[in-house]
Amino acid sequence: MHSTLHFNRPKTGGDTLFADMTEAYARLSPIMQERLHGLKAFHSGLEQVASSKAQGGIARREASTAEHPVVRTHPVTGQKALFVNPQYVRYIVGMKKEESDVILKFLYDHVALGSDFQVRVRWEPRTAVVFDNRVVNHSGLLDWLDGSRRHLARLTPQAEKPYETPFN
Repeated sequence: MHSTLHFNRPKTGGDTLFADMTEAYARLSPIMQERLHGLKAFHSGLEQVASSKAQGGIARREASTAEHPVVRTHPVTGQKALFVNPQYVRYIVGMKKEESDVILKFLYDHVALGSDFQVRVRWEPRTAVVFDNRVVNHSGLLDWLDGSRRHLARLTPQAEKPYETPFN
């Protein structure tokens, strides 16, 4: 289950950051790892589809919502990985908004500041990146001003539903 990205970039900028969410999980303290187990996050693609349509774009898939574990287990390796990102996760299920916001902000900052478990790809013609979308977060940097557009071709096979195994 891998995704393949290939696209042209603007004359300057337009790089993509990839974060290893298995390593992001491993870098947390054992106490934080244990606290996150059993938590579920509410994921929503409704806003992404609505935004695309509002800008004259298309809906590439049906908008959906789901609850997924904050820590997921890779079905092949058995490794645990964080399974949160600010593009889709709206809150942690069962927590007060203030509690959920604090934990999610901590996790997002942890990933964003973890430069030693990230890679930045500068796109050149014919660049291709293959990654396991189950354990990698990726985000395009919107850092160009010349009005050009990036072009993305992405293949993502349907994967299994994320699950979590017990802590330890």
